[in-house]
Amino acid sequence: MLSETRGVGRGDKGAAAGDKGAAAGEKAAKVGRVKIALLLPESKTARYESKDRPFFEAKVKALCPDCQILASNANQDASQQQAQAEAALTNGASVLVLDAVDSASAAVIATKAKAQKVPVIAYDRLVPGTDAIDYYVSFDNESVGRLQGESLMTALNNKPTARVVMINGAATDNNGMLFKKGAHSALDGKVQVVKEYDTPDWSPDKAQDEMTQALTELNNQVDGVYAANDGTAGGAIAAMKAAGIKPLPPVTG
Repeated sequence: MLSETRGVGRGDKGAAAGDKGAAAGEKAAKVGRVKIALLLPESKTARYESKDRPFFEAKVKALCPDCQILASNANQDASQQQAQAEAALTNGASVLVLDAVDSASAAVIATKAKAQKVPVIAYDRLVPGTDAIDYYVSFDNESVGRLQGESLMTALNNKPTARVVMINGAATDNNGMLFKKGAHSALDGKVQVVKEYDTPDWSPDKAQDEMTQALTELNNQVDGVYAANDGTAGGAIAAMKAAGIKPLPPVTG
């Protein structure tokens, strides 16, 4: 009887060990199923696909080799980004890393994610007007704009009569407005801002159209261009080259 009892005890220990092993296996399986949705806003600006996405994927792989990244790009279409976010949630995303096309649609995405208890990280662009954002990661965007403006002033040798065209970012993007605020803090009262535009979608094509319009109205008399990023700078430069301006004036990016 005693040996029988001991046998049962060893069986219980074996069963317990088996339960622990099963639990560990289940935990590992759950880790393997972790899905991270990376929702990028557009591809006209080269950085998103050439820098942000590969750097993000490499860092996640280093930190969590078994994690799966569900990456998508909305091509500057807010409705498409909403659809991509919904697809990621349906596909079991554990977290959304959201670089918003625009703040209004992004707030809807965040609210839906919160309802499913999926945390949302606002990446690069703030999503105001909602309490459904768990984290916000970005630059000091106002300082970026100020440094851009100061660099332009340096390139213009602080000439107070310099005629400057401002090609800002999108009015629908909080970053664009912060860049703009910072740039004005560096330029206002120190140069003549002769034309200024808020560029829809940060589009290089639209920036080129804006610069073409400015050159026509100003008879090509421009001393410098504040452009909020490399994409808008490329559009402004293309417009000036098409207008035959030589040498090109200083352009920020």
